Parts: sequence; C-alpha cells; structure tokens
Amino acid sequence: MSQPDFHSMNRKVLISYLLEHREDQQAFYALMDKLATEPVLATLPPVFSSEEAEQENFAELLKEINKRRNLGQSS
Repeated sequence: MSQPDFHSMNRKVLISYLLEHREDQQAFYALMDKLATEPVLATLPPVFSSEEAEQENFAELLKEINKRRNLGQSS
C-alpha cells in the first residue's frame, strides 16, 4: 500500500486521516508541521472603522457623564 501525500492534504483531511490511522507516525508529524506553519485563527476586518469606533465611544462617554450629572443633581 502506498503512503498518502500528507503535505497536499488540508488540515481537516489530515486530521480525519490521523483519527482513522492513529498508529501512523508520519501522518502525526505531518500534521504537527502543518499546525506549526499554517495560521490557525482567521483575521477579520474591523466591524467599525477607527473613526466610527471613536465616535461611538465618545457618544457612550457623553451619555455616562450626563447620567452621573443627573444623579448628582437629584440628591
């Protein structure tokens, strides 16, 4: 039986193969190499631009300040 080409397999396929062939050390080392060299987490663009985020934070800050002022005047 010929050995599969682990380097051409994507991470998901390689993990599936390894779960079915737990004794295959070459597959294990290929997976470890793949995990070490390929990023695991995806990067996503920000939901807001930095300007929108600053405006949002500023609006929340103003609401909080006004709320505290109103609490101080009522006592």
